Amino acid sequence: MNNKEIFKSSFRIMKRNKMRTFFMIFGIIIGITSLSLTFTIGKGFQKQITERVKKYLGPSDIIIRSEKLKMDGKPVSSDLVSSLTLEDLKAISSEVPGISMIDPVQILSNQEIVAGDRNISSAIKGSSVDGQYVWNRSINQGEYFNESEELNTSRVAVIGPRIAETLFGTVNPVGAQIRIGNIPFIVKGVLAPKGVDPHGNDLDLDIIVPITTIMKRMMNVDYILMAKVVLSDENRMNETVAAISATLDERHHITGNGPSDYSIITPKFVREKIKEMTQVFNVLLPMISFIGLLASGIVIIVLMLMSVNDRVSEIGLRKAVGARSKDILYQFLIEVTATSLFGGIIGMTIGLACYKVFAVMMHLTSRIPYQVFVIGLLLPVLVGVIAGMVPARRAAKCDPVVALK
Repeated sequence: MNNKEIFKSSFRIMKRNKMRTFFMIFGIIIGITSLSLTFTIGKGFQKQITERVKKYLGPSDIIIRSEKLKMDGKPVSSDLVSSLTLEDLKAISSEVPGISMIDPVQILSNQEIVAGDRNISSAIKGSSVDGQYVWNRSINQGEYFNESEELNTSRVAVIGPRIAETLFGTVNPVGAQIRIGNIPFIVKGVLAPKGVDPHGNDLDLDIIVPITTIMKRMMNVDYILMAKVVLSDENRMNETVAAISATLDERHHITGNGPSDYSIITPKFVREKIKEMTQVFNVLLPMISFIGLLASGIVIIVLMLMSVNDRVSEIGLRKAVGARSKDILYQFLIEVTATSLFGGIIGMTIGLACYKVFAVMMHLTSRIPYQVFVIGLLLPVLVGVIAGMVPARRAAKCDPVVALK
């Protein structure tokens, strides 16, 4: 038999045994649909988180966070006083080489902001003059507060675009007065849209005031929550982190065995955390789906063995008229490859369609990773060929004399 006749015979047999072909295809569809869907969701979440992190932490950035400690050294979520101060940042800036800018941050959560008869609740962030450059916050209207206003603990603020829209509508808010809690502030500017940060917080709802204002006028504290450090050379990241740690350890009297009252977050650390966070979608769920695909392979083996048993006489007759063992082997492999490929294409299409819907609902990227096409086209064929090899070899070894009895 030539290859053309083998292909025609294979598809004729598949068409004749519609129910058996359907169940083989259906098993592959279920496995590939779940596998492609979980894989694309995982990649979508990973890309979304990565893009958010890039807005928050660049390749030359370091975050220093204060850690509030109990006596036993374990972190707690209480109102204990932090030991990270503005003086610490001044020491880091003067003693550690390669630092371009540092911005201290303090946050006062859940404050009511009022303008006229309108109000909204949001967190208030304290920052330095350099904050607009450190955090890449550009101004759409007005201007950022200046050094004099920071030094004099002035009651000025820059507000996010959603805050401006809620409180002032289409009216230009620059120069207008708002009240944060019981303290009046003058709006200096409106921030450009920024989206959400890695924690899911809407940065367009930000209200930023001078760091001195929030510490002295609003919170009456002498410590900060965190600081962002921008390096002049990202290739010296490890050296700079070590130098910052040494400076803080010395200032905070931390010995080698003592608990640290601060943490340092680098881009490498964040990438590792993102990998851990998305491991469920990138590894665990695809593995479960792959087990389902293997179950489909078992179904293929069973159905193909049934097909061999049902077609013993046909196989014997074809061998008697000149069909070679490899022709029989190829025919069965073509059948299982065609059904697996067809099921894989359908499953991949359904999986991608479901992901498109999910991506719209969850605001994920709609870009499809190329690995999905490998999953949808090559993996089902591989599973089908491996599963069909046993029944195909059994059919190829069939003795025509015995088969025709």
